[in-house]
Amino acid sequence: MLSIYGPGGVGGVLAAVVRHAGIDVEIVATERTAATINEVGLNLESAQYGSIQVDVPARTEPTPGSAIIVATKAYSLPEIAQNIEESAPSEIVSLCNGVSHAERIHDLGASRATCGAIRIVSERTSPGVFLHHSKFTMIDVEEAARGWEIPETLERAGLTVRVGGTEAEVLWNKLRFLAPMALLTASTGKSLGPAMVQSEPLIEEVAQIATASGLETAPDDIYNFLNKIDPDSDSSLGRDVTAGNPTEIDALGHDLVRTAERAGIDTPALAAAIQAIESRLA
Repeated sequence: MLSIYGPGGVGGVLAAVVRHAGIDVEIVATERTAATINEVGLNLESAQYGSIQVDVPARTEPTPGSAIIVATKAYSLPEIAQNIEESAPSEIVSLCNGVSHAERIHDLGASRATCGAIRIVSERTSPGVFLHHSKFTMIDVEEAARGWEIPETLERAGLTVRVGGTEAEVLWNKLRFLAPMALLTASTGKSLGPAMVQSEPLIEEVAQIATASGLETAPDDIYNFLNKIDPDSDSSLGRDVTAGNPTEIDALGHDLVRTAERAGIDTPALAAAIQAIESRLA
């Protein structure tokens, strides 16, 4: 059994696509969300997969011995870790953003556990209802996960899964691009295009931190990536800050500063962005 923990913009899309492919999958959610999904099912409007309406069983705890995809945000891990560990999972693949959650994932007792990354633009508009804006869904996992149940199941469902590199390389390859976009949009309250106007110092700092962490990165690598994105785009962090929701500021901001401090890198632009975000949240 494949269990997907967290029916948000990532988990909901994955569950809908996997079930639509005829593969058994369950969702693990809060009692209230699970009850809604069991009543109305999953409804996905996707630029990649079209309209999907499927019934997927939702539970408050994963089935014992299942293979678990952690599709929550990293700040939720302390709340769900015990349930995951007590279920004795056969395998765990986390798709949380950031890097510092990796140690916690590996402490959950599964003989096979890794932290991967997903590239997708999607959102949950209400429990069980999802919009998938991008025409791509790409999951990256380390080379050590080749042949594991979760990557192979996702591939059978028609999802793109890339296997290669180390876990740290997989995580940093996403974070070096995601963090600047998230911090710039969330700190300014603007979409990506206007937020990029004064982006140079922050992007240079992130490039230095990624390089010091083992993934050689030039500022132009980040600029080239961000310039391919619709300038009207916002980030999940930006939307959460605007709505006053819990945020990934620790995984996408504070953790970068802590990593920089260990490497002896000064980060005044990162510090200023984090301060601006925290002021918006106050």
